[in-house]
Parts: sequence; C-alpha cells; structure tokens
Amino acid sequence: MGLEIGAVIIPWYGLFIVLGIAAGMILGFLLIRINHMKFDDFIQIVCFVGLGAMIGAKLLYLAVSWKSIDFSRITDLEYLNALMGGGFVFYGGLIGGLIGLYLCGKILHIPVMDYARVAVPVIPLAHAFGRIGCAFVGCCYGVPYDGPGAVVYTESIAAPTGVPLFPVQAVEAAGNLVIVAVLCLYGGICRRNGKRAESLQLYLAMYAVFRFVLEFVRYDDSERGLLLGLSTSQWISIVICSSLFLHVKRYKKPDRSL
Repeated sequence: MGLEIGAVIIPWYGLFIVLGIAAGMILGFLLIRINHMKFDDFIQIVCFVGLGAMIGAKLLYLAVSWKSIDFSRITDLEYLNALMGGGFVFYGGLIGGLIGLYLCGKILHIPVMDYARVAVPVIPLAHAFGRIGCAFVGCCYGVPYDGPGAVVYTESIAAPTGVPLFPVQAVEAAGNLVIVAVLCLYGGICRRNGKRAESLQLYLAMYAVFRFVLEFVRYDDSERGLLLGLSTSQWISIVICSSLFLHVKRYKKPDRSL
C-alpha cells in the first residue's frame, strides 16, 4: 500500500512520516527565528529527542504487544526486521522524547526547556501527519460505525475490511492541528505580554484529555493492552494529568490578598 511512481512504490505511512518531519522542521525554524533563538541548538535537541522518541515508541509497543510476538522466531532475521520496522506507540515516543530532551540539556548544557516552550507545536504538527498515514494504511482504526464520515477499507495492514469504521485517525489528526493553533496563539500572546509561556504543560494537558476521550472510539484493543477497562494510553493520560495537577498545585503562588 503506497504511492506508485513508475516502478517505485512509496509506503503511505512512511511518506506521511517524512512529510510530518519536514513540516515540523519548517515550523520549528520559524518559531525559533521569531523568538531569536539558536537554530543550531534546536537541531541538536531534535536529534536527541528524535532518537529518544524512536526508542521509546518501539519499547512501549513491544511492552503492550508482547503476547502477540512469536519469540520462537526472534532469531529469524526477516521476522525480526518486520517486528522492529513496524509498530510504534506515540506515548512511548513522547516519553522517550522527553528523556532525550533531559539528556540533551545535561550533556550539551543547552537550556532545553526554553526551546521546548517555544517549539512544542512541532510535536502535534508532526503527529497529525503521522495519523493521516495511519488512516491511509488502516492502523490505529476506530470502532464499527455507519454514520457520517465512516471509513471502509478494501485492504489494510490491520483494520477489518468491508466494515464501516469511525474515522478516529482523521479526528485525531484534526485535533492535533487545533492543538498546534492553540499553542502558537498562546505562545504569541505570552511573547507580546513579556510572560513565560508554559506551552509544554499546556500541550501535555490538552493532548492527554483529547487522547483519553479518543481511546473510547479506538477498536484495536488487543494491540494496545487493557487494564480495568482502560487502555494503556488512557492510563498514561491519567498519569500525565495527575502529574500536571500536582505540579501546578505545588508551584501555585499563594494568594496574598486580604
């Protein structure tokens, strides 16, 4: 499944991942330039974050999908290549990326949080492209649904064929673009008012709530793990929101008014 150019077939998912990275780099360049920061430092941060994200996304996928892995074939290079080449979980990538961000600051002594506050819209923008790729190939599919916008796959790497499904990938892509707009608007307002933008926290809160709700219309339960009726991503969303709440409560300035 892919874009055919002569004898060459470019996989849809890979194509949109590349487009997402390109769009993210362009947006990152613009945001860094507007805020008069060093693009060289941004590139170094991207390398650390990107590597951490890839490792984290794969590790979480393996953790939630271990029951479906045929460990007896793990020495089969073809099977191992397919296993390592496909299957990534966004939240694992997000966690791995944050670890990469921390390591970058420690190793290269770059003020990474300043860059994160400015460039965090890059994440939902790239993510939106990734979800469009998911929609094309049929992974991360939605529940059976025959209402407006329903999607029916005639062929897919994961989704059931011939069954109307909720377009959850398209909804998540659109939601990520809305998050991009909100973050850019918020960052611009803070910059004009001379205030420090807490854009990373805002992004984490918005996406965690959005993802928690979206999980109810995802249908690939067996591939993502379930505990007490909630998916792995929903539990991670709960942890993120709880952590942000405690962070805000801890650092909230006391009211000194009489």
